[in-house]
Amino acid sequence: MAQRRDPKVAPHEEAVSILEKLIRENLGGEVKATAECNQCPENLTINLVAGAEIVERNRTVGTVRPDLALTDTEGNPVRFIEIVDSHAPEGNLHEYALRHGVEVVEFHLRARGEFTGRRRNRALDESLRVKARLEAMAEGRLEIDAHNILCKRPKCVECGTGLPLRKIAVRITDCWNCGQNVNVAIGDIDGSSLEQDDFTAEEREFARSNGVTLERRFSATARAMYLANVCTNCDQIQGNWFLYMDPFHDRFNLHQIEREAFGPCDRCSSKYCLTHGEYMDYDGNRQCPECLRESERVVCPNQPNRDCFYPHRCEENGCYFVNRAEQQREELRRYEEQLRIEQEKRQRERESRSGGEAKTNQPDEWAELQEWFNQRLRDQDEDAEREDEAKLESEGDL
Repeated sequence: MAQRRDPKVAPHEEAVSILEKLIRENLGGEVKATAECNQCPENLTINLVAGAEIVERNRTVGTVRPDLALTDTEGNPVRFIEIVDSHAPEGNLHEYALRHGVEVVEFHLRARGEFTGRRRNRALDESLRVKARLEAMAEGRLEIDAHNILCKRPKCVECGTGLPLRKIAVRITDCWNCGQNVNVAIGDIDGSSLEQDDFTAEEREFARSNGVTLERRFSATARAMYLANVCTNCDQIQGNWFLYMDPFHDRFNLHQIEREAFGPCDRCSSKYCLTHGEYMDYDGNRQCPECLRESERVVCPNQPNRDCFYPHRCEENGCYFVNRAEQQREELRRYEEQLRIEQEKRQRERESRSGGEAKTNQPDEWAELQEWFNQRLRDQDEDAEREDEAKLESEGDL
């Protein structure tokens, strides 16, 4: 049964006392605390008393004064523990710790998730969160809310980021077409699906060495080609939706073997395309850039010196450049017809006012308007050509 709190003791002081007692009793042993890594999705398990021989409360270390300071036998700080209740730690605490290589661990008493109430009294909900957090500390259930502890994963030698955890699992499942047992390979990278196209050469070899048939096939459902698991009995592909997303299918899979390894780095490592070979992946797009360019850019059949930037529109409505020229000619014809009708109307009005006598000194409005419109069309064509040339130059730079 949990002990009742003393209302005269502030929650901050009570939390410091609980942790001080817990650490002092286990110096030289182990006090486990869990935390989320700042750089990867893994959860860390930290021993708060690792490397510490002395724990002191509100001791001034250099220019800072943490709630709890854990030091070694020579008095050098190993770890600072801060209890955050109503205000954040000192502004220079983390700077001092960074300069001297000291770990900083923070416990937030009012952190969300400790207690989720449905009452209308927010102050009561907040006090219950604090109470639940203090009871968890007293029972030794320590969850760190903020820290500066480095990621425990191996780092990339190029960029220094933590390497992703990749898992390749070979399982036995029933073929959707013939019902026979078939070995399939599915992937996982930090909790997300890793499709076969993203397998490394080592991962593809691991799958094939364990009885998996991987071939690049066209899927009518996905309307694309990708590296897929193939049934050796009926030669049908086992779709990725069936293997990754079907919520009921995993119940019938029999786990056979699994490969787990860190890396390669998503930022620096080269990817492999079965059509174009290796390529560098700088923008996080898992698709081969050459495949994308082949699918999105084709040469215009009517203007061979230009790339077609609207293949889907051209397939539905015809060539974009041809349609644009015809549309401009049609607009010009309609505009000229409208000008002619308006000019004839004005001419009839002038003749009716002057008794049928035509004025010889009247300027030719039709010629002026026609010249203005032709100049406008020429300017539009020049602007369109400059935009196309700029777009081609920018793509050439990329």
